[in-house]
Amino acid sequence: MGEYEQPVVGMRSVIDHSDADGCSEEWSGREWFVVRKAELHVSEDQVLIPFLKMGVEAREQVLGPDGLEDAPVTRPSHPLVRYADAFTQNFDLIAERKSVVHQLREVAK
Repeated sequence: MGEYEQPVVGMRSVIDHSDADGCSEEWSGREWFVVRKAELHVSEDQVLIPFLKMGVEAREQVLGPDGLEDAPVTRPSHPLVRYADAFTQNFDLIAERKSVVHQLREVAK
């Protein structure tokens, strides 16, 4: 998400977003892969074809009574949200380039 080269040219990492915003507050978070849309299509010869749209959601980690807990990040300017949006927009391209993302999508089908 930030430590390695990004899979799409020009795509900024979470760290890049954070640095560009001058984010001085400490935060902890993670990204979740989610199924946005799942359907079964039927071909003309009655074959079922799975159709799936996946995306990424940002979750900030907040300190709760039992330790760190995930909380949805709703602030659109948060670096995690901006990265999740960019990843979601480029999901199909990233799946073509990164076999682990492709495999994740295939398993979700």
